[in-house]
Amino acid sequence: MKDKYTCVFTYASQGGTNEKWQMSLGMSEDHQHFTCTIWRPQGKSYLYFTQFQAEVQGAEIEYGMAYSKAAFEKESDVPLRSEEFEVTKTAVAHRPGAFKAELSKLVIVAKASRSEL
Repeated sequence: MKDKYTCVFTYASQGGTNEKWQMSLGMSEDHQHFTCTIWRPQGKSYLYFTQFQAEVQGAEIEYGMAYSKAAFEKESDVPLRSEEFEVTKTAVAHRPGAFKAELSKLVIVAKASRSEL
């Protein structure tokens, strides 16, 4: 039986620009690491985010990063300041009162919670 991992992204925002976003899910060859990436391919989002959370199930987060601007053409990713978001064992989320309402990309790398023999 293969492990099942999920990545759920929830958010609240203002604006109605019909932006297109993508989600990419991946698995390492040994099935021990799971990746979840959510981003706007055109780089910067013009939505005004009031909150966000990406939560994983079936794995524990080893790395999580949020970006105010995603790489596009010759530009690089621009990370949020560390005080704007938090990473727990199961989620990457905004910090109320510190988050500046800009989000264009989230990256999560998680490891299987348990391994079946």
